[in-house]
Amino acid sequence: MPCSFIWDLDGTLVDSYAYIVPAVRDFCRELGLDYSGDYIRNYILRYSVSRLFDQVAEKTGGDPEWMKQQYDYLNNRRISGIRPMPHAREVLAELTGKGHQCFVYTHRGASCDEILNNTGLAPFFREVVTSLAGFPRKPAPDGILYLIDQYQLRPEDCYYVGDRSLDVESGLRAGIGTILLLTEGSPVVPSGSESFVIHDLSEICRLF
Repeated sequence: MPCSFIWDLDGTLVDSYAYIVPAVRDFCRELGLDYSGDYIRNYILRYSVSRLFDQVAEKTGGDPEWMKQQYDYLNNRRISGIRPMPHAREVLAELTGKGHQCFVYTHRGASCDEILNNTGLAPFFREVVTSLAGFPRKPAPDGILYLIDQYQLRPEDCYYVGDRSLDVESGLRAGIGTILLLTEGSPVVPSGSESFVIHDLSEICRLF
C-alpha cells in the first residue's frame, strides 16, 4: 500500500542550520544578547526559532513579531548556499518512484520554494505548504490536516518526517505516524511515541 510522507524542511530535507544559526546569532547581538551558536542550535532543535524570539523579546522588551520579520530578512539573504541533507534527493526519488506521495509542511515562508528549486528537490512534492498559508504554528496539526483533507489521504498510511520533538507532536496531534530524524549531535531525545527514529534519511527506503 503506497504511503504519504509529509516532510519538514529545515534540518530534515535541507541542511540549513549552518545558515539559520548565524542569522539568529547576528540578530541577537544587534539587540545586545550574545548567545553562542551551540545554545541557539540546541534551543531551536528542542523548541523553535519562534520560541527563541519570544524569549529574546521578554529579555529586551521588544516586539517578537517584528523580530521574526527582521530575522527572516537576514536568513533569506543566506539561502543560496543551502544544500540537501545527505541522501535526500535519492530517497525522494525512490519513494515517489514506488508510488508514494510526498508533501512539505514547514514554518519557513516565501524562501521555501527557492530552496527546493535550488536543491533540485521541488519536483518530488505534490504540494508545499509554508507559513504563507496562515496555519497555526506547529505543534498545531492544522497544516497536516489540511493536506489529509485536500488529497483524501488515509491517516493510517501517512507519516510526518521531521528532526524535532515539535514535528513529532504535530504529527501525533494529526493522528498520523511520525518519523524522527536524529543527526549527529542533535539534543533531541526521542519520547518513545515516534513510529520510527532514524539517523539517516536512507533508512526510510529500507523501512518502506
